[in-house]
Amino acid sequence: MSKKKLIEHITRDVYCRLGVSKVSGVGVIAIRDIPAGKDPFKNLSKEKQKITTLTQTDINGAPAGVKKIIKDFFGSSKVKTLDVLYAGPNYINISFYMNYSKKHNVSITKGNKDGYAGFVTSRKIKKGEELFINYDDYE
Repeated sequence: MSKKKLIEHITRDVYCRLGVSKVSGVGVIAIRDIPAGKDPFKNLSKEKQKITTLTQTDINGAPAGVKKIIKDFFGSSKVKTLDVLYAGPNYINISFYMNYSKKHNVSITKGNKDGYAGFVTSRKIKKGEELFINYDDYE
């Protein structure tokens, strides 16, 4: 990746940061207006978006705190597996912190070929506004 590409990404594609949610704990907050139809979490590394499926047995040797992180942040539509980022939990992107609302302003898309969910704003989101998804849409 070139320095020029990183600078373009910073100036064009970064829209959010973690902040205090008015709804529940930590949330994702817009730091500038986000147009409708935009992926607010676009990043430059496709490798960090790949997922792999792990079982409880796979993580048995991990420290208790790490197991809790994996269970808290990575789920699966299958009961006995966890869909974990290939690059590990240190690469969780801020989309994992979006809170739930039936009146969500971000929709879940099919995502990439690796099955990782994608996101798109369902309307213009104003600077300072919190981003929400409907967790039921993951099904």
